[in-house]
Amino acid sequence: MANLTIVGTQWGDEGKGKIVDLLARTAQLVVRFQGGPNAGHTVCSPRGRFTFHQVPSGILYARTRCVIGLGCVLDPFRLNEELDEIEKKGIRVEKRLFIDRRTHLILPYHRVLDRLQEEQLADRRIGTTGRGIGPAYGDKYARIGIRAGDLLNEDRFEEKLRRNVAAANFRLMEVYKAEPLNFKQVLTEYWEATRGLTPMIVDGTLLIEQALRQDRRVLFEGAQGTHLDIDLGSYPYVTTSSTVVAGAALGSGISPFWLEEAVGVAKAYTTRVGAGPFPTELQEREGEQLRELGAEYGATTGRPRRCGWFDAGLVRAAVRYNRLNALVITKLDVLDSLPEIRIGTGYRYQGKKVREFDPFLADGLEPEYITLPGWCEPTSGCRRYGDLPVRAKRYIEKIAQLVDCPVAMVSVGSGRDQTVIVDARRLRWLKSG
Repeated sequence: MANLTIVGTQWGDEGKGKIVDLLARTAQLVVRFQGGPNAGHTVCSPRGRFTFHQVPSGILYARTRCVIGLGCVLDPFRLNEELDEIEKKGIRVEKRLFIDRRTHLILPYHRVLDRLQEEQLADRRIGTTGRGIGPAYGDKYARIGIRAGDLLNEDRFEEKLRRNVAAANFRLMEVYKAEPLNFKQVLTEYWEATRGLTPMIVDGTLLIEQALRQDRRVLFEGAQGTHLDIDLGSYPYVTTSSTVVAGAALGSGISPFWLEEAVGVAKAYTTRVGAGPFPTELQEREGEQLRELGAEYGATTGRPRRCGWFDAGLVRAAVRYNRLNALVITKLDVLDSLPEIRIGTGYRYQGKKVREFDPFLADGLEPEYITLPGWCEPTSGCRRYGDLPVRAKRYIEKIAQLVDCPVAMVSVGSGRDQTVIVDARRLRWLKSG
């Protein structure tokens, strides 16, 4: 048996979509275990370019089944839009895409409240996508959420929705002085939007467990990144779900003892969308140069990403939190033209060395750097590790040394074939696929 969990090691946008798509080629089942339409996983395939927000990135393979796990929050309107785009490009999802009945739903009032809450924070804004993710998870933990399984019983769904719309309208009018939502309109539009999805609603935990017991190849797909985790991330500038390997078990509804291997995806530099600490961030011209070289704009929101040098202290913490077997480094080709490249090796805080990124000290962390010579050669055409420029290989090896984790693969472009195997021995998934 082989199963693999893929997570981000930075603040998201590491290129997980490409890596999941690539490794899903031999998977029988791909499970998205957390997040909602605030994630954007971009995949380039022979059928075109896809951006998956809620659908697992393995959907492009005709023999691969996909599950939206119970740790996710689901927006049916956005899912329908996504499925329409997928099917227009000739991808059939019927009997291959499933929604766990325990998955919580994003309702229209969640989106409205998300935007209003963010506006109220003013200069303390988190930088959310405004897609209703936080309020939906909030209802989940307040034990008033509506789940996908509720859509299978019209009376139960209407009763819960009536109660929640009334509570949301009270907040809208009393707290935010905003217009209330019309219950009948919300009910009618939501019910219509979900009718085509009900055949997909199943007990996902049984589906996943069965695959694992039958020695099927199961790939668990995370969204966002380790340092956006609700518990381990740079709180409060985080998402509202568990983005780490431990979240794969909780968000899939299986025992953690099933999990075997974990790979972390790290960009060859660092980016971040929204507010929050960023020790190695580049300012003004340098940051803009890296942004343009890497086309660093959010796949979900289109917002420009903040850019900076690779932060080994950040990734080193992610390696420890997740007990990663290996790393995949993405977007190495973005650095091809730079004559010098810096790596943040750690930090100083009030004169003392700090080895890992610490959100409690974040405002006072001063990064320490080493500078490596750039390779100033194109890497996008490289297909074997030996083809990479010597200085590019030294950069990869230095990263592995600094973060205490071997590198198994390197991505040098958006295409599936633009991937270099560094050391297949580091991941059993690669050897047994």
